[in-house]
Amino acid sequence: MTRTPDDQRTRRTLIVISILLSSLALPLSAHQMRAAMTTVLFNERTERIEIMHRFFLHDAEQVVGQIAGRGADLVGTADDRQRFAIYVHERFEIYAPDGERLPLELRGTELDGEFLWVYQTVAFPALRLSGLQISHRALRDIWDDQVNTVNVEHTGSVRTLTFRGAATRLSLSF
Repeated sequence: MTRTPDDQRTRRTLIVISILLSSLALPLSAHQMRAAMTTVLFNERTERIEIMHRFFLHDAEQVVGQIAGRGADLVGTADDRQRFAIYVHERFEIYAPDGERLPLELRGTELDGEFLWVYQTVAFPALRLSGLQISHRALRDIWDDQVNTVNVEHTGSVRTLTFRGAATRLSLSF
């Protein structure tokens, strides 16, 4: 079968349109996966453990809307950001290897493009830790498919814990 220049032009146009539509759909479909990222950093200089949670702003607004029973505006309303930070603070816990819960302090929030950051800290325990137990239920109590990844940076190495499915408390040793 011989294709005319018009047929080839039409085919190229359809391919370009398909690619453009696919690329427009990518950002939308990329966020369909429910995921959050947390970094737990041992800061030797301040002798504090610093916790930095990164959530999609859209997910955080949905949660605040459910909590408040109304629409949420995390960009324009500091109270809504604080409400979400408290929600996270109540669902993220760190324990010493012996099971003693470390008293985390909620430090605040920060907007960064499509993300909302929530910050927590805690002083190092009197004795150096040989490991941690972590529980991260934020958003997992809302969505069954939520995956929370926690990277723990300690003495130059990074260990990763992934909360999905039935995982409630995970442990790691240093």
